[in-house]
Amino acid sequence: MSAEAVGALVAGLAPALNAWSMFYLARQTGTATRQTVVAMEQAKVSNAVAAAAANDTVLRSLREVHAMMLQHEGMRAYFYSDKPLPGDGPERDQVLTLGELLADVLASGVHVHERIPDSQSAGPWADYCRHTIRSSPVLRHLLHEHPAWWPTLLSALPDQAPNAGLRGVPPQAPAP
Repeated sequence: MSAEAVGALVAGLAPALNAWSMFYLARQTGTATRQTVVAMEQAKVSNAVAAAAANDTVLRSLREVHAMMLQHEGMRAYFYSDKPLPGDGPERDQVLTLGELLADVLASGVHVHERIPDSQSAGPWADYCRHTIRSSPVLRHLLHEHPAWWPTLLSALPDQAPNAGLRGVPPQAPAP
């Protein structure tokens, strides 16, 4: 076969190979696009599962603190009914320890909601934190005494700006 014949064969095959290569590229691009869509859906599902699991962990911790409150009559009032912190003695130590545990749970919940973008309960959790802190002289005392321990909760203190959010979660508007 002469060089001209080989050249003509290559020139004849080039458009066919080019067309096949373009078809293959289009097919691969379509497959990659479908894989990307599936991966995005999987990420959404994973985020939703992570949000539910993290929220469940925080709520389980809150239930444990409430169970401890139930073991001591009148303890709940220190955290939900504006009952003042007791004076010196073992009851004060008990109340402060339980307050520290509750503050840990509240701060943990704020942290969880910051880290999980798909959480639908960030607003309600922030409202719960604000309500609890405003209803508890014990929690307010702890936050004033140890601001570095629970920095995510400081904006919920009543002496903060009325529209301050808990780490970017604005307060819910009051119902009409």
